[in-house]
Amino acid sequence: MAPPPGTTDADGTPINPITGIRNQDRPDPGVEMTEEEKEREAEKLFVLFDRLERSGMGVNPIRKAQQEGKLEEIP
Repeated sequence: MAPPPGTTDADGTPINPITGIRNQDRPDPGVEMTEEEKEREAEKLFVLFDRLERSGMGVNPIRKAQQEGKLEEIP
């Protein structure tokens, strides 16, 4: 399902039809992150994938890519 097109308020600001909240222009969070922050977020993601795999709900795609040799080491 897609939201109806052209949902705006009186000022012309787009409104999310599901939440009813104005969609304001937000900067891309990836642009403002430092390399340290990106690495920390990647580690968190790996832990979440690992938990998913251990619970039997799926396969850790990072571990799978590593085993297949698709990842490169970061110096």
